[in-house]
Amino acid sequence: MIRTKSDLHEYIEADRTVQPPHHNLILTFFFDRTYRLKTLLRKCEYHYNNLNTHGIMKLWHSACYAIDYMRYHHVSKSLGTHIGFNIFGKGLIIWHPEGIITNDKARVGDYCSISARVVIGSGNEGKCPAIGNNVELMINATCIGGIKIADHVRIGANSLVIKDILEPDTTWGGSPAQKISNRGTIECPVPRA
Repeated sequence: MIRTKSDLHEYIEADRTVQPPHHNLILTFFFDRTYRLKTLLRKCEYHYNNLNTHGIMKLWHSACYAIDYMRYHHVSKSLGTHIGFNIFGKGLIIWHPEGIITNDKARVGDYCSISARVVIGSGNEGKCPAIGNNVELMINATCIGGIKIADHVRIGANSLVIKDILEPDTTWGGSPAQKISNRGTIECPVPRA
């Protein structure tokens, strides 16, 4: 969770380091919607987490949150994406930012990789997934309910996860998801910059 300015810089730097770079750095910093989405997400989390401060700092964080949230909302709406605050740990990789939906109560560890149309949502009881570190969710993967996913797990494209995945370093696929390989993100790591 981002509480201090140093946390904010750490998260933004980790997100920037793992994101595969665009071939043109100028386009990355000024026009890349994925880069802007992640940076604004982290700034909103920082100001949101500090709204309970007192005095002039409360006013400062409130104003900054309002401005950054408007910018974040504009970018996420243009992508058809909803990523709630304080869900993802540092080092978030977004391959294709279109159509990503997350429940605000879900929790995902550090260095997670997600792609287009990934859904992390609540089940009938209102419980949300708890996903470990170094997990890759491929295109159109869906995780629903109060499930737990271990570290270094890869969830295949078009998979539906409705039960716990407690075996680390495995690959799962299908609807409902079943183990298809004993090789997860340790043997075949997510490509990074």
